[in-house]
Amino acid sequence: MNAKRILSKIVGLIQTTMGGLTMVFAFFLFYNIFNIQTVLGFSNEGIGLYLWVFIIFGLLSIISGLFLFYEQ
Repeated sequence: MNAKRILSKIVGLIQTTMGGLTMVFAFFLFYNIFNIQTVLGFSNEGIGLYLWVFIIFGLLSIISGLFLFYEQ
């Protein structure tokens, strides 16, 4: 393997992991696990917006990372 493929796989794996962690954080935020809503000061009215932003960012990161990881 050349350096470009190795770097592409590393970046893809890191990006997929970050997207997954963002999705997990969104679920922690929604269910208020570890009292995250209070600690971060999010209002109950704004939680929906934050969830959409985190979920969309997470999905796009996962998809992009998988494309990098499985690049031919």
